[in-house]
Amino acid sequence: MAEETITFELIRRIHMDEQRIPSLTKLPQNFFQSVLDYLSQKKQLEIDDRKNVLELRSIENMVQNIFDRRERKILNYAIIAARTGLPPENLVEEEKPFYKSVLSLIKARRSELFKMPAKESKPEVVFKEDVPEFVGIDEKTYGPFKKGDKAVLPEENMKIFLEREIVEETF
Repeated sequence: MAEETITFELIRRIHMDEQRIPSLTKLPQNFFQSVLDYLSQKKQLEIDDRKNVLELRSIENMVQNIFDRRERKILNYAIIAARTGLPPENLVEEEKPFYKSVLSLIKARRSELFKMPAKESKPEVVFKEDVPEFVGIDEKTYGPFKKGDKAVLPEENMKIFLEREIVEETF
């Protein structure tokens, strides 16, 4: 989008578009910096009339809302890009470092997560004596077991067998 003059109407239109459209809307170049300059100029006018004060407050609220909505959209796009590799459209230069750092964090987290085993392995036990079939705490049937058999049991059942010295843990 070509360099546009920042006005109350432009900010209002962009604010409404950001609310209405699920994707990032196209912004003028250096939008956020231009808005800051615009606000600074408006504040320097030192017009203390109620209309000017309300307009300034309204602009600040709209710009904050635009920023917040775009931030959430960028986070969602970074999650999507980490899965698919598809970059977002309509990022302005001011948003690109944020997007890249979030995407990098998500990719690093995914990389670490997928290095870990999918399931935590439970310790295996060896039976020191014969044990008849039983129903475990998880309501599944286990056994019968003969002396020397190995098995993975629910933790609560394993603790009871360990306390009674019926099994020993293997490592």
